[in-house]
Amino acid sequence: MVGVTLALLLAREPGLAITLVESISFPPLEPDAPLPYRPSFDARNTALSRRTVSTYRELGLWDDMQLHATSIHEIHVSERGHFGMSRLVADEENVESFGQVIENAWMGLVLLRALRQCSNVTVRDGVTLTGIRVQESHVSAELKKGDESFTLSAPLLVAADGANSPCRELLGVNATTTAYDQVALVTTVATHLPHDHIAYERFTESGPMAVLPLPENRRAVVWTLPAGTEQPLIDCSDDEFLAQLQAAFGKRAGRFVKTAKRFAYPLALTVAQTQTQPRAVILGNAAHTLHPVAGQGFNLCLRDCLALTERLAQRHREGGDIGEFSLLRDYENARIDDQHNVTSFSDRLVRGFSNNTPGLTLLRNVGMVTFDLLPAAKQALARYAMGLSH
Repeated sequence: MVGVTLALLLAREPGLAITLVESISFPPLEPDAPLPYRPSFDARNTALSRRTVSTYRELGLWDDMQLHATSIHEIHVSERGHFGMSRLVADEENVESFGQVIENAWMGLVLLRALRQCSNVTVRDGVTLTGIRVQESHVSAELKKGDESFTLSAPLLVAADGANSPCRELLGVNATTTAYDQVALVTTVATHLPHDHIAYERFTESGPMAVLPLPENRRAVVWTLPAGTEQPLIDCSDDEFLAQLQAAFGKRAGRFVKTAKRFAYPLALTVAQTQTQPRAVILGNAAHTLHPVAGQGFNLCLRDCLALTERLAQRHREGGDIGEFSLLRDYENARIDDQHNVTSFSDRLVRGFSNNTPGLTLLRNVGMVTFDLLPAAKQALARYAMGLSH
């Protein structure tokens, strides 16, 4: 999602030629076909901040995206079986919503359709990267598709190829990965009550759980579980899964009555030791992969895309070298504080709420109640969640 979004942002700059290389072969984009799940555009859902939504609106894509997106009017944060609870209400913050929840597969279709309409973007899918050579004036990517080997050269390479980035490895950039020993079990459910555009962040004994509003009164579930405990919940009957989900979450969202297929994804914190090299930028999950607990990972990546696009477009208009290392370093330095703050916040949140020490449990519940009584603190967190302040 990050690589395609960056390409769309850069494509608005006249005279700038972009080639997007992807290892997955994209299927035909039929308008009425079922949503195809594939890596990146998979079964998960993404919470888009107000700033992220505004970016897609500026790109002219939001009307199409909105067809499979639902606005968040309230955010409820609580801990199962304890007294602490906090609420953020959009009306109280003088906004119509905090953001939107969108299905990744639909988002992928909209982005790819838009990309194929850009005359200055070439898409090469089903391609394997075999090598990278950095020269003084350009960088070359050695590629292979089937039996064909070929090379592409450009003044700048952007590596947005995921947490286990082959580009990052070929560029010689190390990354620090800290496993949480957790997985995210994701699915879509229905309840007997309407979702009323409420997003729940519920901390349970097994880990954080998010229940987010979706179109047609469905809800997206992201259930954090200890690694190795997810398979029985994937393999069991729908009724048994719903019963266990209900027991873990409680009745705050109503009675769970229907579930879709379940998927599981391992969770880890991955941070690249540097995000820039001569003629190369490391972006998206290749630069920083976060726990989904705060829903900030993609929104952080989009702010990176905006900052990088601004610098590259300005340099291109000036007729300068968009791959100059000093320009890339300026981008990284400008983004490092926001990245560090969001990464630390997400990491501390999941570690703090995955610890069931009695004293800490009491402390965080008192903290939630206190936070709920402080309008200034709620406003600050709301602006942070919306991507309006860092």
